[in-house]
Amino acid sequence: MRRIAVVVAMILGFNIVAFASSTVPLFRIDRNTNANAVYYDLRLNDQGEVDITNPIDSYWLLHARNGDREEITSFQRRAYGFNFAINAQGEYILTLTAVRERPIRIVKIGDEWKAEIVINGQPVYLTSVFVESKSGFLGIPSVSWYVLYGIDPISGEEVSEKIIP
Repeated sequence: MRRIAVVVAMILGFNIVAFASSTVPLFRIDRNTNANAVYYDLRLNDQGEVDITNPIDSYWLLHARNGDREEITSFQRRAYGFNFAINAQGEYILTLTAVRERPIRIVKIGDEWKAEIVINGQPVYLTSVFVESKSGFLGIPSVSWYVLYGIDPISGEEVSEKIIP
């Protein structure tokens, strides 16, 4: 009986691992309007590779309230949405709707996944974006400026670039 229980546990454990998937944080967008932030996580399959069927999990963390997670609405996707593609070289490219001119390469460095973007003319690992906005027509915010923050892969130092659209 004990032997059967061990075999069943091994089989169940294997199935759980075989179908396990995970997410890896890539970067976040912070804003001047409140402490809520939009997070972008990379979904990985059970082999630890990008889940190309649904690669990016983007969502709000409501730090200004209670820290709950909330999905991004269809209307909010106009500002916080993205496009994910695989280019001719087989690279994963994430393009944010609001920052189309700065494509983000999703790269695996050792065992870690990173969001690589160009800041100050150099490729760096994106950690966050800060957006300064003001209330516009009908209360719809307009971006005054934003800052890209990243880590230089060579020096390990934080770098930033302010962009005025």
